Amino acid sequence: MSKNGEDRTVSNNFGSTLKYWREKRGMSLQELFEKTGVSNGYISRLERGERKAPSVPISAKLADALGIPLSLLLDVSTSETPIDEAPLVAELILYHDCKKDTDHLLNKEEKESFIQIIEFVLEMDWNEDNRIKQLFDLSEMIDDFKEVSK
Repeated sequence: MSKNGEDRTVSNNFGSTLKYWREKRGMSLQELFEKTGVSNGYISRLERGERKAPSVPISAKLADALGIPLSLLLDVSTSETPIDEAPLVAELILYHDCKKDTDHLLNKEEKESFIQIIEFVLEMDWNEDNRIKQLFDLSEMIDDFKEVSK
């Protein structure tokens, strides 16, 4: 990496994570600017992955304003994982605690049901001949998930 950070780029995950937490907190770009002093244009370009990785102090300001640990932003701004080392979505859900909301961790049954939904969506053909049937099947899977989540 060069001294001035020219080699660093914002991964898709950095900007996506920043935008996710900003929107989850109900903050506009302007509100985040007001809390951090980081221009809303710069934040917007970060979220779209168009800007180089911000410095640690800027990342810290953003994380602090969003009320999240700095590690959430820094961990995802590292180089991309090679495809053969990347976990499957199902593995991420199965092997990690996941929250459905702020007060509820997904249990084993909920995780398995949720994984079925995700895998079904990823494998859908989505053509005119079977779209209605697939939507019906998906709605049944969602009903099952809601049932085990009660």
